[in-house]
Amino acid sequence: MKVSKKTVLLVLAVVLAIAVCGCALGGKKMIGKDAALQVALEDAGLTSEEVRDVDIELDRTLTSRRYEVDFEAGRTEYEYKIDAYTGEILSAATD
Repeated sequence: MKVSKKTVLLVLAVVLAIAVCGCALGGKKMIGKDAALQVALEDAGLTSEEVRDVDIELDRTLTSRRYEVDFEAGRTEYEYKIDAYTGEILSAATD
């Protein structure tokens, strides 16, 4: 089976792009689960004593990392997506 030079170059370019994205993310320090929870709680105007069923997961993609923070307070469910490096709230929802 013959592989064209163009195909080889394309594969190498993709591999290099993935490596560069991975290295770029690897040098940054993430805020941590506790800090992500604090960001969400402050935005919701709640304290850790007022919430239950807290669930925090790190979601990884090739180009980003974010914490998905879920908890309940009273009859309300809160869902946050928080940038794992900056602590910026990417989305917030209540149900």
